[in-house]
Amino acid sequence: MKRSEILWLAFEKFAIFFSFMVTFILVMILLVVAFVAWQAAPMLLDVKDGIVCDTITGLNTLLVDFEDAVITRTIYISQTIPVQFDLPLDQSLTVKLTDDVPISRPATYVLPSGGGRINGTVHLDLPQGQKLPIHMRTTVEVDQELPVEMDVDVAIPLRETDLGGVIQQLKDLLAPLRLEELEQTLQCPARSP
Repeated sequence: MKRSEILWLAFEKFAIFFSFMVTFILVMILLVVAFVAWQAAPMLLDVKDGIVCDTITGLNTLLVDFEDAVITRTIYISQTIPVQFDLPLDQSLTVKLTDDVPISRPATYVLPSGGGRINGTVHLDLPQGQKLPIHMRTTVEVDQELPVEMDVDVAIPLRETDLGGVIQQLKDLLAPLRLEELEQTLQCPARSP
């Protein structure tokens, strides 16, 4: 045999042995990795059910809750406001006199059957507490500063404020992650209300 053939046979045997060893080592590594993964499967499921699902479900819930959030407050208002208007009055009233009202009026009395006339003055006192029917027709000008003090309940939905745009940007930013689809794929427990 020639020397080149001997070298070729030696190289061929070495290559076969080397290939066998590499294949054997790779198969062993694969078996060890598979065994470790099999042993770690419960732990990986715990991570999926715990941290991963909790985070994904929490983000989905947070986005929905944040968008549906409403700021509610009671605001105390204490200020004066100007009030100016004309108030037309046209109504019948009954008023009660608070003091005696003396009345003196000139009067002419005509006597029956051509008996002539008598000119004189009538003196009359309307007593305190007397009720008098009157008809009032006038316009009252109102020009006042009125104090306003009250509690006002306010409810402001966040989606109707400037934060609504920020919330939408956050949802758009997280949209490529497809969190709801990921939650369904991982079969995460349902969100609690």
